[in-house]
Amino acid sequence: MMLKLFLPLLLVAFSLHADSVYCLHGFLRSSKSMEKMGHAFRQEGMIVYNWGYPSRAKSVEEHADDLVRDLRATANRYPEEPIHFVTHSLGGLIIRAAHNHPDFPEEAKMGKAVLLAPPNQGSRFGRILKYVPIMSKILGKKAGKELLSHQNFDHIGEFPDEKDVLIISGTYGWNPLVQGKNDGKVAVFECCLNTPHEHRTYFAGHSWIMKSDTVIQYSVDFVTK
Repeated sequence: MMLKLFLPLLLVAFSLHADSVYCLHGFLRSSKSMEKMGHAFRQEGMIVYNWGYPSRAKSVEEHADDLVRDLRATANRYPEEPIHFVTHSLGGLIIRAAHNHPDFPEEAKMGKAVLLAPPNQGSRFGRILKYVPIMSKILGKKAGKELLSHQNFDHIGEFPDEKDVLIISGTYGWNPLVQGKNDGKVAVFECCLNTPHEHRTYFAGHSWIMKSDTVIQYSVDFVTK
């Protein structure tokens, strides 16, 4: 029993070859929201970076700049080993922007990406909320303002066509201000990319989709197989 518990850690500690996975939380969340997801990947023997960032403090592309610096350090530590990503909401936009950064490392290009409820085509609900004065104050003038105003996020660039991307959209939402099936904040169609990707839906709400055992299993299976 003890060997089973510690085997993933031993594999990472003594292996010269280990894939990494970066977990990125969503807006107004913290790295704690991705701890359950990260634990599942550690159980697979992967090196997990639960990357926290102050979501209100910077724009999507400024967060991407910070992430790229961290990714380059990881790539130097484990050269030629893939770096994967599992993101929630805003985290998916940050990964997209990072892929279009000139210093984005090759190791991160090699990895797969799982995006949970990403507002790739913007959020109609967010654009409605911008007319509520208190919401603009709460969400701030950086990434929050972008979420409240952009029709889409084409300006941050696209994933390369050859990138393996899985999008998982939630359908546990009855928000009349969101068109079609939705997770309460983002519609299923608003999650779609303009580039090739696999798309799944699951009966989960936007705020907690990353904690679903089924969604976690989808994510692990996609990255590891």
